[in-house]
Parts: sequence; C-alpha cells; structure tokens
Amino acid sequence: MKSIKKLSVIIVLTTGIISCKQEIKINTVKPSNETLNPKITATDTVASSHPHPVKKTLQIEKISAKEFHTARQHAKVNKPLEKVTDFKTVQQQLSGIVDFKETGNYLGINAIHFRNGISNQNEVDVSECSFVAYFPAEDVLLLECGHTTDVSFNLTTGQGTYAIGNLELIITSPGEKYRLNKVFEGQECYYYFIQEKKNGTFQKVFELDKMFKKQYNQWLCTTEKEFWTDDTTLYFGEIIQYKEDGNEYEYYKVKITDNL
Repeated sequence: MKSIKKLSVIIVLTTGIISCKQEIKINTVKPSNETLNPKITATDTVASSHPHPVKKTLQIEKISAKEFHTARQHAKVNKPLEKVTDFKTVQQQLSGIVDFKETGNYLGINAIHFRNGISNQNEVDVSECSFVAYFPAEDVLLLECGHTTDVSFNLTTGQGTYAIGNLELIITSPGEKYRLNKVFEGQECYYYFIQEKKNGTFQKVFELDKMFKKQYNQWLCTTEKEFWTDDTTLYFGEIIQYKEDGNEYEYYKVKITDNL
C-alpha cells in the first residue's frame, strides 16, 4: 500500500464524502513569503452521557518548520494494528464470511457475507478488488481496487471505506482517544478524517480535508510526518512540491478540545 500523501471561523460539520481529485495541484509551489493563515475552528455536537451535549472543537493552525520540528521531539510512538496478510491464514479465518479467489500472486474477492446478514454492498464491485490485509481486532477487511484505490469494510457492521478508512495508515493518539485516518482515492490525493473512540470503537467525528479546504481554499492532498504529542494535539506536513533532493512541505498543528 501507499506510504505517501487570531481569527476563528465557526463551521458546523457535515458528513458528506469529499474528493480532492479535480481541484488540487500538488506540484504548484506556494509563494515563500506567504503569511501564516489564521486558525480555523470547527464545532461538532456529539452524543454523550453528560446531561448537556458536548461540543468538540477542532482548530487547524499553519505553523513554521521550526515549531513543527520542535514539537516532533515530543512525538509519541504510533502503534500499528495487528494485521493478517497471509493468503492461507486469512482464508481460514474468514471462511464463510468472505469468498476468496486466488489468481496468481493476487487474492481476489467473489463476495462478502457480513456478520449482520448483509450480503451486498453498492459502494464498489469487490470482484474487481484484491486482498491487502485483515485487521482482526476491528474485524476490518482492506482491499485494493482500480487505480490502487483503498476500499475497506467492517465485516461485523457492513460499514464501508469512508467510515472505516485504511487501517494501515492510521496515526493514533497515545491514549487511543483519537486517530487520524485516510483513504487513497486513486488520483494522487487522500481523503482525511479524524475518528474518536466511543464505546470501544472508533467513529468519524471530523472531516479534516473539508475543514482544511474551507480555511485555505485548497484540498489537503498528501501528508507525511504525522504525529501526536498528546491525546488532543496532532501535527503533520503537507507536501507542496515533489523534488528529487527532498520534498517541500508546509506544516500544520491540529488541536481538539471538548466544550461542555
């Protein structure tokens, strides 16, 4: 899989799926004298056992390279999820749930029978996809489809790609409260979102690339060097130009707060 890609404005989050394919030009260098953009603040009201709803606020702030590298000294270790990639093992573990077909060096998919009884999904034709990995802890199947697009399914609930993401690419906060997730959409760019752990499972709470577009008038296309310094503070570098001697980046800080 792929390894790449003080005025506040209040925005009410929506849950639409955002694609960056047609608007971003990642090889365009931004002016070096560009001033740092102001923070963007977005709010989302989520269900809570608290007698009053909890409003979660997310701030995106463009920062200097110096501030980014200073923060990186306090980066917490990201722990990847256990995954199964062996063809024979996954066929044994998912017998009766996923109908596999071996084709040379690839393990294809004929059908998926979700544990909740759903047998069909309209999101994608899985017969055109190949197996990448299975994540037992979350019962998630990761596939690669046309144009190397990420496709994933929760085999228990039937939820698809834009709720589940690519679990090979997640960056989880040290206390596992939040995680950055992404989906490669097959046209250079990724779809970015942040999930919160609720009742033992991760659920989408912020569409990061949509908020980024609102603030900076451009899609968040390809990021690298992502890390958390605590459970609510995320940093990342966005590639703005690919170069043989080293890519050029712009750096950002994301802060999540709960407001009762």
